[in-house]
Amino acid sequence: MAATLEVPGSKPNLPVLHPDPMLRATLSRVHRLAGALLLVACGGDPGLARPPAAPSQIEVPRIIVTPTTTQGLDELFAAGQGAAARGDLHRAAADFDRVASLEPQGPLAPEALFLAAEAYDSLHEHAPALDRYEAVIARFPRHARAPEAATRGVRLSLYEEQWDWAGRFADRALERASELGGLQQIAVYAGKAMQSVNAGDDVRASGFVERGRNVVEQGGLDLAGRLPIELAPLYYALGEVRRVRAERIHFDEPASFAARMEARCQLILDAQSAYSDSWRAYDAHWSLLSGVRVGELYDNLHRELMGTMQPPASADTDDRRLLYYGATRLLYSVLLEKAHGMLDHTLKMAEREQERSPWVERARAALRGIQEAERAETESLARLPYTRAELEQALTQIRADLRAKSPKGRATPSAGRPAPR
Repeated sequence: MAATLEVPGSKPNLPVLHPDPMLRATLSRVHRLAGALLLVACGGDPGLARPPAAPSQIEVPRIIVTPTTTQGLDELFAAGQGAAARGDLHRAAADFDRVASLEPQGPLAPEALFLAAEAYDSLHEHAPALDRYEAVIARFPRHARAPEAATRGVRLSLYEEQWDWAGRFADRALERASELGGLQQIAVYAGKAMQSVNAGDDVRASGFVERGRNVVEQGGLDLAGRLPIELAPLYYALGEVRRVRAERIHFDEPASFAARMEARCQLILDAQSAYSDSWRAYDAHWSLLSGVRVGELYDNLHRELMGTMQPPASADTDDRRLLYYGATRLLYSVLLEKAHGMLDHTLKMAEREQERSPWVERARAALRGIQEAERAETESLARLPYTRAELEQALTQIRADLRAKSPKGRATPSAGRPAPR
């Protein structure tokens, strides 16, 4: 049926058609079918027709192209692992370094840095190893390798006598203290102790040493026999604390000489005990440092005593004063003997272990100085108008006087523990 639509001001009314509903449905199906046929003709799938998706970013591994090879980063990393397994540590370090440099923030970078550091560490190339351990901590502080990198940085810094850096690495390790094992904690506390004692703070250093010793005690790590290497720097730090305290005691007040002598000698013995504990780790480096320190303790005490000798009031004549000086030289010559023996044993150990540390020359220089002092003492005693028996008789009286004034009755340090093996 036709209807008319009237529009004011328009031309004469025209008919408007209203199609039948069935006709509209048929036309719609024909329209969809035509679209499907068009997709098929173009090679499409009408059942999967969707609006086009926005393009997405696709990440592909970085490829390294050289004149002879083409490798992905994962392949280069695997090559480094293979070189390390074969013992080709220089090749392994180079491969890991390249992985870390090509993608400094990539997923392989922290592990590559750590393994490169480990390779250099095993090669005893400490400077590049420390650089890479530091990079792991600085760039990836939350990575699983960071605590281990920090504790290894402590160990190498201690070995290189970079005391402040040892403390810095220790600080980073302590940020994740709950993840450290017992031996790692000991190494970290040793690092903090050495940083503190070399900064002049022996009180703070002592606190860190005691924390480390608590871990040793809790783990039963200080039993008879050989000690883990991590304990060597801890006991060395303990010896350093006691050494500093011993050499802080001087003899510039004659009235308190006996008490000061007693206190200093006791600290020397305590320091020697701590240093000797580090020898039980059987590490040539720490044994060398400890042996030199013990020799220096005795040598320094001898030098200071000879420079501050004051005859007692009873030595009221030139003859008695001369006798006092001769007997005192004989008494204190035992300190030179102990220093000589310790340095001699230490140098023999260093030679046997082929140790090449600068401390070897330091030990040799100290021994030469002691030998010169021994010759000078021998010549001085030979010029005196007294026999050795007369000097020893006077020495007996001096020792009795010192024991009478000393609460513990000890005038000079005893031999202590044996020299390092």
